[in-house]
Amino acid sequence: MLKMIIADDESIVRHGLRNVIQWENFGIEVVAEAADGQEALDACLELNPDILFTDIRMPMLDGLEVAMKLKELKMNIRVVIISGAQDFNYAKTALDADAEGYVLKPVNIDDLSDVFKKVVNRIKLERNQQSEVTQLKQQLHEHFPLIRENILRNMIHGVYVNAQEINKKMQFYNIPLQTDGDHLVSVLQIDDYSRYTDNLTEEDRQLLIFSIHNIIEEIMNNYNAGIVFSTNENEFVMIFNHNAQSGRKYTEICEEITLCLRKFLDVSVSIGIGRSVGSILSVNLSYKDAATALQYKFYTGKNSILDINDIHIMNEFNPSNIDSSNLYEYENQLMNFVKLGDCESVQKTISNIFDEICSSRNIPIDYVQSIWVEIVCIASRNIRDLGENPDSITGSCSMILEEIYRKENADDLKKYISGIFAEITHYFSKKYNQKNIAIINKIKEIIAKRYNEDLSVAKISGEIYLTPNYISQIFRKETGETITQNITKIRMEQAKKLLKSTDFKILEISEKVGYEDSHYFSKAFKKYTGVHPQKYQSQ
Repeated sequence: MLKMIIADDESIVRHGLRNVIQWENFGIEVVAEAADGQEALDACLELNPDILFTDIRMPMLDGLEVAMKLKELKMNIRVVIISGAQDFNYAKTALDADAEGYVLKPVNIDDLSDVFKKVVNRIKLERNQQSEVTQLKQQLHEHFPLIRENILRNMIHGVYVNAQEINKKMQFYNIPLQTDGDHLVSVLQIDDYSRYTDNLTEEDRQLLIFSIHNIIEEIMNNYNAGIVFSTNENEFVMIFNHNAQSGRKYTEICEEITLCLRKFLDVSVSIGIGRSVGSILSVNLSYKDAATALQYKFYTGKNSILDINDIHIMNEFNPSNIDSSNLYEYENQLMNFVKLGDCESVQKTISNIFDEICSSRNIPIDYVQSIWVEIVCIASRNIRDLGENPDSITGSCSMILEEIYRKENADDLKKYISGIFAEITHYFSKKYNQKNIAIINKIKEIIAKRYNEDLSVAKISGEIYLTPNYISQIFRKETGETITQNITKIRMEQAKKLLKSTDFKILEISEKVGYEDSHYFSKAFKKYTGVHPQKYQSQ
């Protein structure tokens, strides 16, 4: 029997809670009552019960404070909170104290029963899990029911077309499904499976898979919900029966599965849920739906439960729907910013590319990955064209491409791509920093000597044998101003000197600093200094 303490500051409520349900039917024995939070905590320390059923508002300590103290003391006591409607929002914070749930006053017997069914099932599950770990290692070496699972795999792949044939197989192999009932398929996968299991021994890997299967199976059995089986090491297929579909109970079951796997095994999983079908012969259609829904994990991220009924089905993908001109422009920008060593612009461009290809959320994962494979290959060729070895900067290109295809969601792929291009950009930033400084000094030298001529970016670029776009980008990146702005600044500062120290006319000064049109010079001077040249000269 599980031991439970009831805590409430009103004796009539404690008495009611003790007698409202036949607790022995749940395998629970009420071993003590407490009239306030401190008394409840002391009783827990003394009796170490399995469950504390406590009011949220009590003297000394309230229910949440007791729960938090039990958590701090690492006592494995399940806490169920009871509260009035006015405390509803406050009661939600019970989740922070690892409370199993809460019940609103006035108490509804059915709601109370449902809460304690879940609590008892979870306690049993945890205890069974602890006692079965040793047994699981032995079971790994026993003969696995391959034929039974092979039949289930054939079902979801649409191999069987005869109802009588499949019915005989299900009866003979004790498969708890019906040929003519409503069925619904969901598919569960471990998030980042390869990364999660790479460092595990083969025994630990198989133990993990078996443990996951065991937990899912036990939860489904608790709900009498259907059957679970594996198609490979990272695909667990659940076929839900008619009972599990009442009130979409299968959603609650999937949520409990993800919670228990995270709690007991520290494993993050995602689940895709298909549509309901009217015959066991059609479960292959529901399986395809579930697999399609699970693809959206690429966009929603880890720990997702994706119901095909709640999302838009991916339209037939047509690559022509992507604006290739935008994508091509972004790719060119990315390569230019890499060569310039402009880390900030590189990261911004990567974000723009992701926005361009992922915004509609209807592009297949492998197509998104292939775009980035192509961009990485282009970057690698550009690096080689510059006389550098890309492998020495980022590691083997083949390993990068392999890692791209291993990324299961857009956020992880974006972080990885950003990291790769950050390494490349930083390399070029260091390598070409001195070269850029020399170019900028040369540009400044030309401006200082010839500011009084008809000087332009195009003329400067011709003298130093670099493109106007390139010298404009590096000049602005290193100085914070454009070449044209620098020319204007030099001209205006020289004009100020002439206005202060000479009696030249405005027309003469205009020509001496490179302006043929004195009106344009006056306008530019006023914009630069805030006053007209004549006024500046008189002051």
